[in-house]
Amino acid sequence: MLSAIAARRAAQAASKQPSPLPTPSTPSADPIPEPQRNSNPPSKRKPSSGNGKSSRDSKKAKIIPGRVPTTARYFESKNTIEGGEDVIMLGSSSDSEPDVQAKLVVDSSDDSEAEETQNPLVSTELPSYPQPLRSEPSQLSTFKPTRDLNVYELSADEASATGLRNETSVISIDREETLALLGTYALTILKGSVSILGVTLSASKEAHHVFAPRSAPIPILRCASSDVHDDSNIYSLPPRVRNNHGGAVVAIQSLDTGVEGLGRVCRVFDGVFEPSRWQRSSVEVIRPGVSLVTHSTRDVLPFVLPESWSVALSAAETPPSSEDPIPLSVYVVKGPKKSGKSTFARTLLNRLLARFQRVAYLECDVGQSEFTPGGLVALNVIHNPVFGPPFTHPSLPYRAHYVGATSPRCSPAHYLAAVQALLETYKLEVQTSMPDDESIDTRVTDVTPLVVNTMGWTKGLGADMNAKIEELAEPTHIFEIIGPEEKGWPTAPPAYDFYDQSAPSKAFQYTLEAISPNLTNTHFNAVDQRNLNILSYFHAVFPPITSTSFSSPSTPIRQMTATKWETSHPLCARYPYEVDWSQAFDQVILIGAGYEDVIPSEISNVLNGAIVGLVEYEPGTEDPAYPDSSGARELPYAQGRDLPIPSTSTCHGLALIRAVSPSSSHMHILTPIPPAILARCRMIVKGELELPIWGMLDFTDANEGVAGVEKGRVPYLQWGKSEGLGGERRRVRRNLMRKAQM
Repeated sequence: MLSAIAARRAAQAASKQPSPLPTPSTPSADPIPEPQRNSNPPSKRKPSSGNGKSSRDSKKAKIIPGRVPTTARYFESKNTIEGGEDVIMLGSSSDSEPDVQAKLVVDSSDDSEAEETQNPLVSTELPSYPQPLRSEPSQLSTFKPTRDLNVYELSADEASATGLRNETSVISIDREETLALLGTYALTILKGSVSILGVTLSASKEAHHVFAPRSAPIPILRCASSDVHDDSNIYSLPPRVRNNHGGAVVAIQSLDTGVEGLGRVCRVFDGVFEPSRWQRSSVEVIRPGVSLVTHSTRDVLPFVLPESWSVALSAAETPPSSEDPIPLSVYVVKGPKKSGKSTFARTLLNRLLARFQRVAYLECDVGQSEFTPGGLVALNVIHNPVFGPPFTHPSLPYRAHYVGATSPRCSPAHYLAAVQALLETYKLEVQTSMPDDESIDTRVTDVTPLVVNTMGWTKGLGADMNAKIEELAEPTHIFEIIGPEEKGWPTAPPAYDFYDQSAPSKAFQYTLEAISPNLTNTHFNAVDQRNLNILSYFHAVFPPITSTSFSSPSTPIRQMTATKWETSHPLCARYPYEVDWSQAFDQVILIGAGYEDVIPSEISNVLNGAIVGLVEYEPGTEDPAYPDSSGARELPYAQGRDLPIPSTSTCHGLALIRAVSPSSSHMHILTPIPPAILARCRMIVKGELELPIWGMLDFTDANEGVAGVEKGRVPYLQWGKSEGLGGERRRVRRNLMRKAQM
């Protein structure tokens, strides 16, 4: 802002110009109204300087043009426009142009006064932050379905003649078209190639199961190539389909898996595979349970592959140029939470499956696991690409260890020992093992690469554990996602030991951008996703497994992923396993903070209604736990017992102990693990993981009861808010401390 003296000099210089100055407008001659006296009794408060009105009222007072406001600011200043001072008058740029009103150069305080006049309801004491702009809905599908032109309905006989099953919808997609489908469907590429979720699929006999709920980004189908390969001639398409104008040809079939019933179990996800209420009248149904989505909404968002992700994925799937005939590749993905780390790891897994017949996936994120419920550090061997969120493909791990919590904060040593044991298992049994049968698959079969998904805890102890995992894995490629600054604090740099000279490895480093917050669905948080994963696991139906499939470590490695979900009955109405714990289990171990204080007489109450890990261990590696010396029949529990050794044990899955008999040695157990594997589990490990509230309810009871019992008498459930002090969950904030606490 110019000073008053400089402004006066500029005004005098402007007055010497031949063109007359524009005369300022004079205020109205209306008399100023006399302020009324306050007839209220005097207050004991200290009178404020002014006319008795609060500052907030003066901010909200509407300024009428032509009248002088009765309130005054703390720092009075003359009206620069009316007084003619502190104003620089600019002459005309051309003599031929008529005289125009000169522009005024004012300071920031004048701007604020103008804004206050235009919007008197906005307080000027608080800074005005820019309001987020509402993004216009983007177009997801440019494909315009037209019967017998680009959409063909095949009957059951026509589908059987072409090598397909059941009724099928055949769709022809041109190069410039996009197709977004909501629901569950089987996708088969008949001609050309199609890209979906960052992966390109070519024509083959394989039917890919696609799960596209509204709780996750919707996959977009695009035509990648319309070339006719040799393997595309295996289908004898009808003439009306074969003579189309070009493009990729795909077959869409409905899936009957029962995964939609999980919305009845967990009501937060009710109807996520269907269009929302305001979209049901405008969507077009391709197949039963499959709808065409044209535009994005607040709860339907597309999957967008960032440019940095595409470059890194292309570099990762490129074969190395080294002379090593068997390149051993280990890919480590790290980054903060809510940055798209798990999504990138899943996309990388699908990209590698296009080149390798099998890919190993080491899950180190015990809070948001991809193939197993939370609380497990698992090594999975995947054969087929996965197109869907984690709750749509629960799997039995090849090897796993139970941590018992969604964070390794309470047991970091056991967590690192479990990761180290799984890495050794991968190097000895999975990395260079041969496939179970000879096939005509052209993919690499003698090498199995490894994808390591680290946890999103990237600060403090979490950063140290991630650095240790990176050191143990010895990666060849490192993908680091740089997340946005959280609450004003930048992301911590990678932490290495000062004395560790081998920390800066020779791996290929890739720095990736975090996924945009506008592309994430905020209707479902991490807790909801974790609860749905647990409930999906207990309602899953795995393929049958014979007892000889897991007789020895040299058996063929197979992926065991659930194909159906039994959601017609709640967990309280399903038939359990009745187990005699005196014959079936050798040990009961508790893991977590405070569990070392549980005495043996209370162990039955702890296990009743609990989620436990079913562990198998090598004979002779664990000391048996003997019952109490009093001779009573007690569970084989010893107080303060050490955790199972990760190198000689494995956790096959989780189980829900629905009831423990107080008079006999029997308990009821619910678990999706096949009986052939369940018979080998001799140890129970109880952690901090609990069954979600949705799993305790009976969604078939119209009266909100459970198994015919009214809700007020159901054990372990309390309806309404607790009344006693200390009944609510205590929230601890570790970022605020007094000086004496530092």
